Amino acid sequence: MKKWLSLAVALGAVFLLISFAFGAGMEIEGVIVDWKAVKARVPAKAYLQLVKYGENMKGTTDEEGFSAFDSKLPKIKVRDNGSFKLTAKEIPPGKYFIALQRALPKEMSGENLASAIPILITEKEQALIIEVPGNFPMNVGKVFVAVRAKKEPPNKEPAPKEAPKKESPEETPAPQKE
Repeated sequence: MKKWLSLAVALGAVFLLISFAFGAGMEIEGVIVDWKAVKARVPAKAYLQLVKYGENMKGTTDEEGFSAFDSKLPKIKVRDNGSFKLTAKEIPPGKYFIALQRALPKEMSGENLASAIPILITEKEQALIIEVPGNFPMNVGKVFVAVRAKKEPPNKEPAPKEAPKKESPEETPAPQKE
């Protein structure tokens, strides 16, 4: 009987170690404070999604010109009041963030794909980074969607420094007779 108990404990320990090596589950919740304003400005097809952070992150631009990071991770449903909850199993170890996919056209922020995709930020205006393994469940509190302003094209003509003077009747030369 002791051998079976020892074997069961050893198998349990191995299973636990394997589950830590291949990933862990996560539960994250919070409130997007500016959700109503953001929702009013982005297309109905926009969605929040968990994205793994890395050096060579890739993304795509769809036929309508909207950008998204490549991610097969869960999408996040947001309630009308801005609250959200993400529960996911088997998330590989690493750093993650939450992006508002398909929210803005790529040309809104220039050539850089990453600058065209809004992400969630904290009250300290830093990207909300989620580390796995981590302490879950996690309440991230109040967060915001970081949307960059439209990039204006460079002005080709310099702006006049002064408005041209309006001619008075005395300054207008009389027409010359030929």
